[in-house]
This record gives sequence, structure tokens and C-alpha cells, in this order.
Amino acid sequence: MAARSTDNEISRVLSVLSEPTRIRIIRLISGSGELRSCDLLPEFEITQPTLSHHLNILLENDVLTSRKEGRCVYFSINKGTMSLVADLMAGIANGSLSKPASKKAAVSVKPAKKEEKADKPEKPVKVKPEKVKKDKKDKDKDKKKKKKDKKDKKKKK
Repeated sequence: MAARSTDNEISRVLSVLSEPTRIRIIRLISGSGELRSCDLLPEFEITQPTLSHHLNILLENDVLTSRKEGRCVYFSINKGTMSLVADLMAGIANGSLSKPASKKAAVSVKPAKKEEKADKPEKPVKVKPEKVKKDKKDKDKDKKKKKKDKKDKKKKK
């Protein structure tokens, strides 16, 4: 049963880390040990609320830990969670992972009673796609292209 819950935890973490902004946040914090959100924000082209959203998802899924010092919140990597993911990746790279249990063994395992479930139920991760910012040149090009397309349609009529 423990392997199954570990697999679920690793799967949840990998799902959260499938967003490039979150991977970059992890890289920056990992390189510094711990950072505040105001230290992270200049490294991105996103708003402060968007950065807070990503940080909260990483915190809720135990990828990051935080500590408060006065009015500042410092974020750091949750080494326990990341060690689980790192061990899995190292096992895959080395080819040293044990084989998964057979389907027969999985069927014979009794489901856990309600009292035995973990304190924290798993929450689905909602991931919103980030909006791509267009600079002024790209917007001007789009406008010119639309005007040209309209002119071409009028000529064809």
C-alpha cells in the first residue's frame, strides 16, 4: 500500500511540475536555497498575482515549503518530496526500478478503510494556461495583416 501512495504522490508532483513557469521557480529557489516572491518576480514576465498562484500550487502539493519572518515569506524546496521524484528518475535512468506488482496481486489487496486514509485528501490540480504577452511590434503586424486580408477579400468580390 505504501508504494501505491508514494506513486500517487510522485504522480501529483510531476503533474504540478509539468508547467514551465513552475519548473523555473523550482530552479531559481533551488539555486539560492530560499527566496521571497519579490525576489522571484523580476525573473518572469508575469504579474505578481500569477506568481502567487504558481507558488500556492507548489506549496499545496508539498513541492515547496515556506517560512514567515516578519512580513516576508521565504520559499524553499521540500527536499523530502523532491527526493521521492529524484529517486524515481534515477531509477528510471539506471534501469534499476523494481517491476510493478502483477494485476492479480493488485486485485487481492483489500481497499483501505475510511479511517486509514491519509489526513489530507488529494486535490485535483487546476492549471490555467498562461497568456502569451505580445509586444507592440507583433500587435502592429497582426493589425496590418488583418487590413490586408480585408482588402484582398474586397478585391475578389
